[in-house]
Amino acid sequence: MVSLPDSGEWVNVVCTKAPDLESFKEGLLKALEYIREQPVYTWLLDLRAIEGLGEREETWVQVQFFPQLMMLGHEHYFAIVVSESCYQDLLQDVGIYGLKSYNSFIIINTFCHVADAELWLRNQRLSEVS
Repeated sequence: MVSLPDSGEWVNVVCTKAPDLESFKEGLLKALEYIREQPVYTWLLDLRAIEGLGEREETWVQVQFFPQLMMLGHEHYFAIVVSESCYQDLLQDVGIYGLKSYNSFIIINTFCHVADAELWLRNQRLSEVS
């Protein structure tokens, strides 16, 4: 489920079950259209219920979605929330720096608590204003 912000805070993506690729793409493309018109550059992806995305969804995000975001010419901040067990697995696989991914347009940070993710996103928004 993709919720578009009324308050302008962030795009909220919550997966309560493993998404099928088409509905996943549809939701993110809808959000992409929204942010083309509205200045929203922060995203909260809550994947706790599904333990992460499948390979097809991850590939689509990397190959199709992120390049379209980068073409908008602005930094986008993604807070990804996963379960504690998934977070620990990721931490072992990629280390603490692997949980944070940066390029010039897409900044990703991974959390296991929504409140921590929201705080990080608010701080990113505040630094945008400064």
